[in-house]
Amino acid sequence: MVTRIKKSFTEIPQTLARVVTFITAIGRHQSDINELKRAEIVKIAAITQETNKKVAAITKKRNRLFTSLFAFAMAHKKALTAQYRTQKTIAGEFGWRWNTPSLQLEESVTDADIIKILKERGMTQYIRTVEELDKKALLKDKPIISGISYRQRDEFYIKPKLSTESGKSKTLSKTETIDS
Repeated sequence: MVTRIKKSFTEIPQTLARVVTFITAIGRHQSDINELKRAEIVKIAAITQETNKKVAAITKKRNRLFTSLFAFAMAHKKALTAQYRTQKTIAGEFGWRWNTPSLQLEESVTDADIIKILKERGMTQYIRTVEELDKKALLKDKPIISGISYRQRDEFYIKPKLSTESGKSKTLSKTETIDS
């Protein structure tokens, strides 16, 4: 079986006057897109507002139940954790679990204070040194280094003018990469 692929016709403007017509048409299409997007945002906002009201009411009920279960569990923690930290029921499970350990500095202590103490005590294995490329300096000077190439794009763009009520104009572009 042979599948035929339909070619689409692309009209190419032949004069600057025709280019202006194309840009105007692109602007009209962008205005239509912007209008549809604004309507979409309004509809989404209305749905979100309605959903948030419903979720808030249900969340209150859920949180009251959670608080009640927590009060029960804390009152009976010793008995509940005698054998296992998790209690499994036919409705689900509850219990206690250890969270991931974290480091906390006292309020008046900074990272720099701790680094100074660690250096004084010879405990430099707890100090991390970060090395990274200075890409801005490399781009400025463009030294020839194996493994590095410098690229710059030549970008063709169109940005039609739109009326204020039509919203922002979207810049359309096509890019061609040039290696130097």
